[in-house]
Amino acid sequence: MNSPLKNALVHTILFANSLWASSQSYYYNTYEEYIAGQRQPIDTVILDSRSKNRQKWWGGNDFTIATGDKATDKVLKKKAFAVVHNDTTYINCRNLRHDKIPFGNGYVQARRIGERSLLFVNRMCDKETNIKASTMGFMFGAIGGAVMASQIEKQQVCYVISQGTDFKDNINVLLLDDNLIEKILKGQETLLDEYYAEKKITKRRLAKHIIPILEKAGYL
Repeated sequence: MNSPLKNALVHTILFANSLWASSQSYYYNTYEEYIAGQRQPIDTVILDSRSKNRQKWWGGNDFTIATGDKATDKVLKKKAFAVVHNDTTYINCRNLRHDKIPFGNGYVQARRIGERSLLFVNRMCDKETNIKASTMGFMFGAIGGAVMASQIEKQQVCYVISQGTDFKDNINVLLLDDNLIEKILKGQETLLDEYYAEKKITKRRLAKHIIPILEKAGYL
């Protein structure tokens, strides 16, 4: 489906990737401040992740970030848009939404893509998946809910941020789907063929299928 947001996203992604380096740690209050480079320095960063043996840069919002200062930690948890630590960007998922469904608390690693966009990987987050999870929990109790939650966590897909908050202070993100991939890879028929070589749409949209293609295209 075409939309001004998708069209703007495609235009920004098609620019050459910008260099983004940081010798220290910073946080950014908003998406706009991040894009403009208006950062707030942090002296100490305490970074923790539930995925202790993570081998990829992507894998969900399982990072927590703290400094030891209560006032700063409150900002990082509830208000900050992003933290850059050791040249890695972490996005606060608290206000992120897809299909009006929240991603929950915690930070997720992200990559700059184009001049004004960020790509991150997380679980499939939409109304349909949310309903399935609720139904499983209702019908089969805690065990059914846990099984469904485990299945959802394995469905890691790609999302893109290319705008700031709306009137509800939420940031609406785009799922990297067939429509958007076709625009991003326009003119790169070999990579498009590789993308569509996976016939099943639920598998085609998975991050493990898309990320290598974006890397070959030079976007990551």
